[in-house]
Amino acid sequence: MPPGQRPAHGTPRSRQEDAEETAPQRPSRGPDGPRASREAAPRQSGPPRPVRDPDVKLSAVDSRLLAFEARWWRASGAKTQAIADELELTPERYYQHLARLIDHPEAAAEQPAVVRRLRAARDERRAAR
Repeated sequence: MPPGQRPAHGTPRSRQEDAEETAPQRPSRGPDGPRASREAAPRQSGPPRPVRDPDVKLSAVDSRLLAFEARWWRASGAKTQAIADELELTPERYYQHLARLIDHPEAAAEQPAVVRRLRAARDERRAAR
C-alpha cells in the first residue's frame, strides 16, 4: 500500500503503522534559528532511566547490591574501596541505585532486614531536614 493511504476498514493495521501515525513531529525551528528550538527542549543527562515495574523480579545486579549492603562494615573507607573493587561502581552510583532499590517490593522480600534498616535511615534523614 502506498504511504499516506489508509487500509480499508476491517483490515488490521500493524503496530508500525500505528506508531508512525502517533509519532510526534519534529519541532520546527523558531525564528531565531536552530538554537531557539534546542533551548526549549528539556535537558536530559545520560540515557533515559527505565521505570521499575514492581512485578518484575530483581536483576542479578540488584541482588548483588543487596547482598553487599547486608555485610557489616566497620570502617566507611573499607566499604568505599570495596564498592569500587567488587561492584565496579562509584560510591555515588552505588548509593543512588540502592536508594531506588529499597522501594522495590522484591528487594524487601529478598533482604527484609537490610531494606528495613535502609528505609529507617532514609526516614530519619528526611525528618531531620
